[in-house]
Amino acid sequence: MTPDKLPHYSLHAIERMMERHITKAEVEFVLNNPEETRSDPKGNIIQVAFPGGRRIKIVVSRDSSNFIITAAD
Repeated sequence: MTPDKLPHYSLHAIERMMERHITKAEVEFVLNNPEETRSDPKGNIIQVAFPGGRRIKIVVSRDSSNFIITAAD
């Protein structure tokens, strides 16, 4: 991933990642290897993948392809 494409995280995303033990490596895996992509009602992008067999869902801002709003398992 090039420096200009490295993900940036909202405070909410960081807090949820800590609560759910989701690593930055897992989030980057989802960004690079989404198995499912759809939009939420606000137009943000929801991506789902299975790094290491674990289901991870991220929400990416509609305004920036590398701004992570939240992450969940």
